[in-house]
Amino acid sequence: MKPCRSCKQPFTPTRPLQFACSLPCALDLAQETREKAERRTEKAKAALDRKELRKGREKLKTLRDLLAEAQVWCNKYVRFRDGNKCISCGTTKPGIQYCAGHFRSRGAASHLRFNLDNIHVQCNKYCNSALSGNISAYRPALIEKIGLDRVLALENDNEPHKFTSEEAKEIKASFKLKLKELDHE
Repeated sequence: MKPCRSCKQPFTPTRPLQFACSLPCALDLAQETREKAERRTEKAKAALDRKELRKGREKLKTLRDLLAEAQVWCNKYVRFRDGNKCISCGTTKPGIQYCAGHFRSRGAASHLRFNLDNIHVQCNKYCNSALSGNISAYRPALIEKIGLDRVLALENDNEPHKFTSEEAKEIKASFKLKLKELDHE
């Protein structure tokens, strides 16, 4: 005796591998199996549709969108790299929001927007926002951190650069990878 997979009633199988007690139960099981298979294919189609939609959205992104995404990953990397210590005022107070502050602003020197010598952690509300970067305190701390030669190189770098979509994608991917490597250390 074994239980029927459809109605759960015990029955004596007449053939090996018999799993239903009668023809109506076997038909019910076949219908359930068919419906499960259809649901699986529907889920697979939906997943494929979502993947294609994601690819389509990627193609529609403008250079501005791609640069913004790359900047987000660059800023995440800088915040993770530097921790919670403002380069300008040196504060390490808990509960303060920290951001990636540029020594030379993105508006004044957009070609340096992803240069890691140019970006360091700042307290967001005071130094970066209220004092517009607090450059008077940023510069001496930056000289102490990376050296005068590299600071002068940043200040004298006025070579314009026009980013491309492919370059923005590469920058985003490289910062994602750097962040992942830092996270595993």
